[in-house]
Amino acid sequence: MREHQIEVNGINLQVHEYAHEGDVIVFTHFGGGNLMMWEGVLPYFKDRYHLITLDMRGHGKSDSPQTGYHIDQMAADVAGMMGQLDVQKAHIVGSSLGAEVGLSLATNHPDKVVSLVCEGALYSEFGPYGINDETEAEFEKRVERTLEQIRGMTDEVYSTPDELMTALQKMYQENNWWHPGMEAMLRHSICEVDGGGYTKTWRSWARTSYMEHYYDYRFEDYYRRVRCPILMLPDEEEIQNERYRAAILGFSKLVEFCQIVEVPGWSHPYGWIFDPGPVSEAVLAFLDDVSSKKWNG
Repeated sequence: MREHQIEVNGINLQVHEYAHEGDVIVFTHFGGGNLMMWEGVLPYFKDRYHLITLDMRGHGKSDSPQTGYHIDQMAADVAGMMGQLDVQKAHIVGSSLGAEVGLSLATNHPDKVVSLVCEGALYSEFGPYGINDETEAEFEKRVERTLEQIRGMTDEVYSTPDELMTALQKMYQENNWWHPGMEAMLRHSICEVDGGGYTKTWRSWARTSYMEHYYDYRFEDYYRRVRCPILMLPDEEEIQNERYRAAILGFSKLVEFCQIVEVPGWSHPYGWIFDPGPVSEAVLAFLDDVSSKKWNG
């Protein structure tokens, strides 16, 4: 594994690269995650593919600027990173926020994306592919209330990294989310704050900036422009819920080639950490279809 600090768009991104002669896969993590979330996934791919994981801006060991958290900017970061590594094109595997960034990358930098795996970006918050049964006025009021709460949040700062990890472990154990892979990811997210103390890298300004854009996204506008094959990975709730399912099926019809695979027992987005085998096998099967060009009939 080669570790890089790559300067792109005025910031430094932390990147891990696992060289191989096969096609390149770039893994993009969920919001609040980082490149360590893929550690259990990589063994399923490393013997066949050239693998790249990164901490997106505001995460892990990458820089956390005050701005730049629209998915189009974050996709431009990934495109710039690929350019710095002389990667002409890649398969993109994205989870949650990472799926949104991957979708933007496939839309705005189509020559760089061979295929896209979306474990996320499967519905819009409002509109014909939205999941909420409310008027536009009701939606706008709800969004403003939510954003007001988010803007009022601050980062919890602890005296030492161990003190922070103790608090995180307690919270994750209470939700039955504790796992060695989760611990490794959380440790990678610790950063020192100005003036002393430690907190998680996904800072309050980054979360706020991202969410201020999120409610405006209409992912259908992205899917309509995608030309690469897509694998959608909904969880059980999204498949069983009528509105979620309708949005997913609607998005799938906007794309020339799209597979929808429900992984049994899938848990969004932590399944990549808790049980990487079944989802990795689903992605590998999709990539085999892509390489055999089944989407062209």
